[in-house]
Amino acid sequence: MSCTECEIRPAGVFRSVGEDTDLEAILKDHPVLRPTPTPDGWPQYGLQEFFYRCAQCGQEWHYAQSDFPFQGFWAKHVPEPNGG
Repeated sequence: MSCTECEIRPAGVFRSVGEDTDLEAILKDHPVLRPTPTPDGWPQYGLQEFFYRCAQCGQEWHYAQSDFPFQGFWAKHVPEPNGG
């Protein structure tokens, strides 16, 4: 399924800090991507991670900010059946 409202950039690892900061700016007050709570039981590694759900199609997204040496990424999030 493809949704032009929430597929705001290609999924994957950021190639530069600029890609990360550009995405952060796009997500601020985005018209259809709504922040959602971190899934229960999600492992915490000290990274800034955020989850979103598209109000149009219901697709969930995971945004992990860059934190050297970790590159950060934007990816579709598929919740596990147990809620994780």
